[in-house]
Amino acid sequence: MEELRQIQDHALQQFAATGDEAELEQIKARFLGKEGSLTVLLKGLGKLSAEERPAAGARINQVKQAIEAALQQRREAL
Repeated sequence: MEELRQIQDHALQQFAATGDEAELEQIKARFLGKEGSLTVLLKGLGKLSAEERPAAGARINQVKQAIEAALQQRREAL
């Protein structure tokens, strides 16, 4: 899933570029919020076949965890 890699790369770049906690929270919302990129993908899992769903869900969750870890590291740095 090329889209997931792009989302992760974009999130990490934006986290690294911000020096403001409020802006960091806005960036977080773009990826993990109610209408965030990853949330939209997770909601779309229901449209996949039963065979595709577990692998896709696992990959999305891996990216989500990586983004959350990067977010936490950036929060601590700020």
